[in-house]
Amino acid sequence: MTLSVCMIVGQGTDKLPRALASTTGIADEIIIAATAGVAAVEKISAPYHARVLDMPWTDNFSAARNAAFARATKDWILWLDGDEWLDLASSVEWASCLEHTTALAWLITIADRSGPDNQSRFSPTSLPRLFRRRPELKLTGRVHEHFDPDLTMTAHHLALHVKTSNVTIYHDGYSPEQEMDKLRRNARLMELQLQDWPGQLFYQIRLSQALLKLDDPRAFHYLRQAFDQIRPLLVLRAAPSEPLVAEFLDSIVVRQSRGEFESGLPVDEILQTALRWFPHWPPLIWRWANRQFKEGRIAEAAKALEAILDLARAGTYQQTPSFDAALLGAETHLNLGICYAKLRRFQDAQQCFTRAARDPTRQAAAKRNLQLLAAR
Repeated sequence: MTLSVCMIVGQGTDKLPRALASTTGIADEIIIAATAGVAAVEKISAPYHARVLDMPWTDNFSAARNAAFARATKDWILWLDGDEWLDLASSVEWASCLEHTTALAWLITIADRSGPDNQSRFSPTSLPRLFRRRPELKLTGRVHEHFDPDLTMTAHHLALHVKTSNVTIYHDGYSPEQEMDKLRRNARLMELQLQDWPGQLFYQIRLSQALLKLDDPRAFHYLRQAFDQIRPLLVLRAAPSEPLVAEFLDSIVVRQSRGEFESGLPVDEILQTALRWFPHWPPLIWRWANRQFKEGRIAEAAKALEAILDLARAGTYQQTPSFDAALLGAETHLNLGICYAKLRRFQDAQQCFTRAARDPTRQAAAKRNLQLLAAR
C-alpha cells in the first residue's frame, strides 16, 4: 500500500527540511499547500520531489488541508505539519499500519519537544493523522481542525475501525516565545468560527482557554456560554462526549475558587462529577489532591497523587486534552514526597524527592526538601 504525505507550510520554512527528511523511505508522494508563497517551499522541497500548491491563506486551516488531501493519489494519507517530524524508529510500524485491511484510520502519538533540552512541556496526545484516502474524509474548522463526521462514526458505517498505533510524530512548534503569537492567531480564527457557526461547544471552550491565557476579559463571556451548555449535564450527571470538557471543568473549579466565576454549583460537586466522567485525566486528580491537602486530608491527597503515578507508569491516563507533562513525573513526585513527610513516611518521602530531583525544573525544590528531611 502507498502513502501520500500532505502538509501546510506558511511563512516559517526553517523547520521544513527536518520534516521532509523524516519522511524518506515512507512517503510515496509529498503534497504541500503553501499558504504564503511557493518559491521558498519549492526550493526546499525540490530534492524530495514534492508537489507544491499555491494556496493563498483564507483564515482556514481545514480549507488548506482539504485542498492538499484532494490532490493526493496514494492509498493512505498522512497529515503532517512543517514543525513536526516522524520518529524514524517507527518505520516498521508504518508499514504494518498501511497493510492493515480493517483500519480506516490510525491514531498517532503526537509528542511535544518544545521544552528545555528538547524535553516535553506537554503530555503526548493521540490524533487520527493517518487515514485511507476517501473523498468523504474531510476536515472542518478554521483552526483546531477535525474530521466531520467523526472518523469513528464513518468507520462504523464502513465496517472498519479507527485503531491505535505505536507510531510517534514529534512536534516543537509551541516554544514559549512562539506560544503567545499562536494563541492570538488561534483566538482570532476561533472568533470567526463562532461567527460562522454560533454555539459550537468545542470552540467556545477552546476560545475561552486561549483568551484566559492572553488575559483577555472576553474569556469570561465564552466561559459562561460554554458552561451554560454543560450545566444541564452536571445536574443530570449525564457524561458528555467531548473530552475537552475535562479541561474546561478544571478551569471552572480554579476560577470559581478564586472568585472569578460563579457557576451556581458547589466547587466540590463540579470536581467530583468531573472525576466520575474523566477518572483517568491527571489534572483533575491533581486538582482533587490539592483540595484535599489544603483541607488537611493529607492521606487522601497522597492517595490521589499515587493514582496519577500509577496511571503514568501503566500509560493508561487519558491523553486528550494534553496537559503539563510534569504531572506524569517530577511535579507529582515532589508533592507526594511532601505528603509522605507530613504523614511521617520519611523513607517514602526521600524516594519521591530523589526522583523529583532528576528533573532540572524541580531539582532545587526537591533538594531543599531532602535537606529538611536530613535535618529533622
